[in-house]
Amino acid sequence: LNGMMARFEKEYPEIKFNITRDQTLLLDYSIQNLRSNIIIGAILACLVIFLFLRDFRSPMLVTITIPLSLVVSLLFFFIAGITINIISLSGLILGIGMMVDNSIIVIDNITQQRERGYKLKESVVKGVGEVFAPMLSSVLTTCSVFLPLIFLSGIAGALFYDQAMAVTIGLISSLMVAVLVIPVYYYLFYRKLPVDHKNKLLTSIKGYDYHAAYERGLMWVFRHQKLVWTLFILIIPATFFLYKFIEKSKLPPVTHDDTMLIVDWNQPLNPHESDLRVANISKPAKELIAHQTSYVAGQQFILSHTPELSQSEAIIYYKAKSAGDLAQLENTITEAVKKQYPDATFRFTMADNIFNMIFSDNEFNLVAKIISKDNNPPDPDKLNLFLEKISAKLPNLYIEPVLWQEQILLVTRPQMLSLYKVEHSTIHSVIQNAARESRLFSINHGTYSIPIIMGDEESFSNDITKLSVRNFEGIDIPVSELLKESRVRDFKSIISGNEGDYYPLNLRVADKDAKKIMSEIETLGKEDKNFDILFAGSYFSNREMIKELIVILTVALLLLFFILAAQFESLIQPAIILSEVVVDIFGAMLFLIAFGAGLNLMSMIGIVVMSGIIINDSILKVDTINRLRREGYSLLRAIITGGARRLKPIIMTSLTTILAIAPFLVRGDMGSDLQYPLSLALIGGMIVGTIVSIFFIPVFYFNIYKKRER
Repeated sequence: LNGMMARFEKEYPEIKFNITRDQTLLLDYSIQNLRSNIIIGAILACLVIFLFLRDFRSPMLVTITIPLSLVVSLLFFFIAGITINIISLSGLILGIGMMVDNSIIVIDNITQQRERGYKLKESVVKGVGEVFAPMLSSVLTTCSVFLPLIFLSGIAGALFYDQAMAVTIGLISSLMVAVLVIPVYYYLFYRKLPVDHKNKLLTSIKGYDYHAAYERGLMWVFRHQKLVWTLFILIIPATFFLYKFIEKSKLPPVTHDDTMLIVDWNQPLNPHESDLRVANISKPAKELIAHQTSYVAGQQFILSHTPELSQSEAIIYYKAKSAGDLAQLENTITEAVKKQYPDATFRFTMADNIFNMIFSDNEFNLVAKIISKDNNPPDPDKLNLFLEKISAKLPNLYIEPVLWQEQILLVTRPQMLSLYKVEHSTIHSVIQNAARESRLFSINHGTYSIPIIMGDEESFSNDITKLSVRNFEGIDIPVSELLKESRVRDFKSIISGNEGDYYPLNLRVADKDAKKIMSEIETLGKEDKNFDILFAGSYFSNREMIKELIVILTVALLLLFFILAAQFESLIQPAIILSEVVVDIFGAMLFLIAFGAGLNLMSMIGIVVMSGIIINDSILKVDTINRLRREGYSLLRAIITGGARRLKPIIMTSLTTILAIAPFLVRGDMGSDLQYPLSLALIGGMIVGTIVSIFFIPVFYFNIYKKRER
């Protein structure tokens, strides 16, 4: 494009060329921001490891993990044919927090083995061997959550194939690095250092004694088990309440500074008049507009990127001076259209970009289908009265004016036809030829037959009465003597579906108000007795999409259960581990509501992903408790000791995952806006899930096995 611009400027120096809409800037900025987030997330993860382990070598080991895992992941990307884009990069960012988890667990367990008196080489082998099975199980459970996302239909499947594959590839790569590479480097880094070697500077820094806090918290939970169980039971209905309360949509709002206004003036206008109207409605928002382009009436492009426009339609592209000015710009123009041209129908839609063209749609969130009870198209006069009733009942709701079209009605005069000896078929043939009418085919449905006719509107005379027809005697008779002309106003278009012919009342309403508005319109329809009302729109399709994702979550949880049952050779322990998912979902929804992000495709994916990630901590803890019990520890001692041993890696892995996706909480570009609700759901679920894993899972485990131990 830049090359073409340079060529045009050289060939036509008297003309100034400007690029008005450049979609690549948005994509380049988003991808660059995602790359920056990867680096920030990696640095924050290393900082967490440094603060907890208080050792310079351990963060160095983790810094080896991240680039190695990324290199292996990109190799698999190339093999699988996955490109670097907004979705795959965000999948890698999600994976970074999880990539270091396996390395943290390996490093911490090897360190614990050395502190128990084992030699370095033996500590490396034993440390990796102890945690390999739970790490493999954790990777498989997380992948089992992502893999069903690949089979989602429509927009969800297209959007998350790359992300699901990116996380799966990243996790497998990190497991390979943690098991095969990290132990070797750990041995090389620590072989010349004694077990009790401490950095004097780091040991002099006093930190928070989280082990003591953990023991106090665990004892409190054991003493108040009835309260803990009551809270757990109450959270289940509370989760369903939040699901009903939270606002639902298809996709989260994306930051942009441009918009398209599609307007129908509801009057046949010439291009000059339409252009004047565009200037009039744009004038009040002049200070907010950086650039404006308008398309009025018919366009004659060979490869048009705009829909076919009639004489009464216009499309205006507005670019605001900043993204923050866009809402004010739209409100100002809306008021101008309503005030100056009340008969016009209009709507704002996102300006075409790569994301919008692929994933978005222009469906209204609520469409009331007004169907006549006599199975005919709605009567215009009765419809107008009904719409006035709706407007009076719901004064805050914008009701679009009905789109009318002036039609010419020609009625023959039988007496004149007889006087001038002209047949009806002859005059019909003359008019048909004047319009160059050609019948293509008919659509037959039951007793209905709809002819599909093509004509040339431009060749049709503005005054059809100037035509003449020749009678049997060869005399030309003016059509004006045989016909009378009248002009009537009727619907511009008729929409038909399985329900029959109907008028669509397009509404943009808040999700929480939709049920109330539907109830009011249905009540008015019953009182009017002329119309039946059916509803459609994205309000319903969004719920169908969320239901599909709930099914995916259920399938993912079943896969998790079977994988855990195979690992632990038990049906009870998988139930203990998965019991926390309900509480974690509650935490995720609570965060979404608190930070103003509703339930949409991205946040639902975040909840599904979180369900697979958060149970990794519980898998690690339950596996440690089982091993200690096999070594002869009593039930309570195994729970307390196992919890203490796994406390540090659990906190570290949770923090690294949270901090790796924390940069997405700063919005302002397409990539971050898309991932914002996903990040909120993950962070909310991870915070609540970590607390549940540390305190609730031990209580659940104890209550299940205390009777068996007796």
